Amino acid sequence: MYLGTDAARLRPLWTLSFFVLLGALGTLALTSFSTARTAVALIVLVGIVLIPIALGQSFEKVTALVKSLQWWHGLWLILFLSELGFRTRDDQSIGQSLVDPSAAFRIALVAIAALILTVRLTLRQTPWVGSLCRGLVGILAIYALISASSTLWSVYPSWTLYKSFEYFVDVCLLAAILATVRSVTKYKTLFDWSWTLYGLVLVSVWLGALVWPKEALLETRGLFGRELSGVFPIVSANSVGEYGAILAVVALCRLLLRSGEDRDRVFYSLVFTAAFITLVIAQGRSAITGLLFGAVLVLLFSKRAAVATLTVATTLLLWLLGGTDLFSTYFRRGQDTETFNSLSGRVEYWQFSMHELMKRPWTGYGAYTDRFVILAKLGEGDTSSVHSTYVAALVGMSVWGLIPIVVALAGVWWILFRTLRRFPYRSMEYQLAVEAVGVLAIVTVRSFFTIHLVWHTSEQFLVILGFAEFLRRRQNYLARQYQPNAA
Repeated sequence: MYLGTDAARLRPLWTLSFFVLLGALGTLALTSFSTARTAVALIVLVGIVLIPIALGQSFEKVTALVKSLQWWHGLWLILFLSELGFRTRDDQSIGQSLVDPSAAFRIALVAIAALILTVRLTLRQTPWVGSLCRGLVGILAIYALISASSTLWSVYPSWTLYKSFEYFVDVCLLAAILATVRSVTKYKTLFDWSWTLYGLVLVSVWLGALVWPKEALLETRGLFGRELSGVFPIVSANSVGEYGAILAVVALCRLLLRSGEDRDRVFYSLVFTAAFITLVIAQGRSAITGLLFGAVLVLLFSKRAAVATLTVATTLLLWLLGGTDLFSTYFRRGQDTETFNSLSGRVEYWQFSMHELMKRPWTGYGAYTDRFVILAKLGEGDTSSVHSTYVAALVGMSVWGLIPIVVALAGVWWILFRTLRRFPYRSMEYQLAVEAVGVLAIVTVRSFFTIHLVWHTSEQFLVILGFAEFLRRRQNYLARQYQPNAA
């Protein structure tokens, strides 16, 4: 079974025109979104035109996906729902009441997932312990165990223990999936399921913009004065941008690489357009950077290096001919030079984190305690993290927490690049690897500004790591099968 098609099915000239058109649409959006009323009016207009088309195009795909769902898709959904937030809390409210109704709901969902995994293990329906101790999944398990061990010296033991447990359940589910899945076709359903869930979150974001435009389209001092965020559930503008970037790069991959009828290309063109516009309005700078990085890699590995080069050159030319002020104003989001250069205050977080780490250089302060150790002291108690996977790992567990995360991330990149060298262009392995590389580029860029790699639930990273580990295990299995015959 193949995902691919000949390069002639999607002409380079059409591809370039597609990107130029989208760039023009993005520029128009940047210059016209000045009020919440304008935003809502455009949403309604676009929705009236595109929603019927999208529903018709997606019905077949959703039906096929639903038929392919298994028990582990359900657990993936449960953990995904447990991560959604419906209220915000600062460090003081957490200290006063660790478990409120929203937290209880989250804990219950994680507990259900853990119970089901335990029952399936006990009944020998899914022997996932061995899978948990191997390869890239094993590296994440080591991180989770180090994280849990840091409870012994944590400045907030109960918080460290529970957050470590959440992440460990995520890793255990991934291990169970890898112990169950036997084909790349079946693993692809986890890709489709994950991207569908992110798509539904963005749908909820836009519905929130229709119902509560002032709350969803928050005022900023940027180019068009608004940034898109989720109201119910609460989704930050940066996360909205990240989900939009992920869906955009996935749609791009499937436009360039997948075979199928014209309606498939129409559907993914709509997905790309909607995701791209969402990303632009959310003003996620790191997500935009990640998308550019991922799109270039996708174009290169889809054998469109000339198109990638021409697109980059055209963009730079337009920028030099007059777009400097526009893009500079957009990326600054109304910030002064000092705030912009400090990455919206992140540099201050990181510098203070290193200063505090020197007081406990070999142990850190316990996993997931950066908001209490760093941000509370800086008067940023309503901020959830120091906005960096690597800084958060150092603050929590010193180098012992940083090493497994860096090794796991590097391992995923290495396996995916090796896959792209070994498998033919038309194979499903190759084309899913291109998709994985595109998403991983976004996740990697974002990892410098978020803690998603080590936070419940980092499904955008786990689904890619799981695919790399699936390929690694299958290759090792085939090598063992070949050796006796060779002998």
